[in-house]
Amino acid sequence: MSRRGTSQEPCPKKYPIRDYVNGRLNHVDLCTAREAQNVVFGSILVNSTPIIVLFDSGSSHSFISNKCVADHKMPMLGMKKPILVKSLRGKIRPTRMCPKVSLDIKGVNFEVNLIALESLEIDVVLGRGWLTACHGKIDSTQHSVSLTTPSGDRFVYEGTQPHAKD
Repeated sequence: MSRRGTSQEPCPKKYPIRDYVNGRLNHVDLCTAREAQNVVFGSILVNSTPIIVLFDSGSSHSFISNKCVADHKMPMLGMKKPILVKSLRGKIRPTRMCPKVSLDIKGVNFEVNLIALESLEIDVVLGRGWLTACHGKIDSTQHSVSLTTPSGDRFVYEGTQPHAKD
């Protein structure tokens, strides 16, 4: 019989400490995103530049393509803790991010940290973390996203659902 505090007590299981955070990205290209029912596309101002974004609550974090970063000369920093992103193309280990990126959605300003990905073919994906912080709700039937402003007001952003290529 084992007694607490004695040498006969079994040691608790030790789990290895991870040096990364787990993440998920559902759509890395327009082809798979077009087929999805739970996403909304739209054009918003990202650092004062019109950019096509994908609102996707199935993605754990928010992401930006390296091409978009380069095209718009956005500053990047190393991430304090790397992330292991699972996607349809396999696992990706990004190490850089664009901090405090400005989003202008219908004249309302938001801020987001975007994880930079080489294999992303969509300019920006706004994922569950950002949507949760903004109390965002995607209505894919109406192609809209309802959001809460930093001051607490609710508004609806009307996006678009791109058509499949002919």
